[in-house]
Amino acid sequence: MATDGIAIGNIIPAPLVIFATFVGFQGGKTLRGVGYGFSGATVITLGMFFPCFLFTIAGHDLLERLCRNKFLSAFFDGIGGAVVGVIAITALQFLKACVGAIPGQELTTEDTARTLSYDATAAVVYVVTLVALYKANHKYAVILMIVIGALSGQFLFVE
Repeated sequence: MATDGIAIGNIIPAPLVIFATFVGFQGGKTLRGVGYGFSGATVITLGMFFPCFLFTIAGHDLLERLCRNKFLSAFFDGIGGAVVGVIAITALQFLKACVGAIPGQELTTEDTARTLSYDATAAVVYVVTLVALYKANHKYAVILMIVIGALSGQFLFVE
């Protein structure tokens, strides 16, 4: 079950929180059933998020004063640039992972042709999605891109 929890936790961002919620659910379900499973998941999730909200609310005035400080303002601007860089590198790593054969796998000529066609299609979908997300300013654009991506994945990549 731990492998299932890790797999579930890695399908979306925040794997630690998802894994902790899964552990809370499994613990409650194992002890007393599904109702306690949902209770365990809720309690452990609140336990993960509550301190963050508490520290944010308690330290809001201090953070505002730090943001107005000229020296620290430049530091925070640098952190913002670093975050943009990390997001860009992660996007490129996703592209690299989506495009290319599995290392160490022997492919026949037919498999190679199919892989190359999937790779080209995946690269086009990736670039179109990035451009659409960059240009879209609507509040539901991200949700729409997720739905379109799921549908295109089903029609373009499932045999």
